[in-house]
Amino acid sequence: MREKLVVPKMKSVRVEGMKAIVEGLGIAKAAFFFRETMSQEVDYLEVKDRLFGNKSAREIYQ
Repeated sequence: MREKLVVPKMKSVRVEGMKAIVEGLGIAKAAFFFRETMSQEVDYLEVKDRLFGNKSAREIYQ
């Protein structure tokens, strides 16, 4: 029998990641890191086009 796959909640993953960054960098460097990475606007459609172009879902997941 297979074990049920448990996917962690995104909020708990985010909190755990933030704690790890603060512990690794210290609060000051972590604050700069968060400011630079979390406040940037990202155009998802532009990123998608760069990554996948005109590929179909079938082509991407093969």
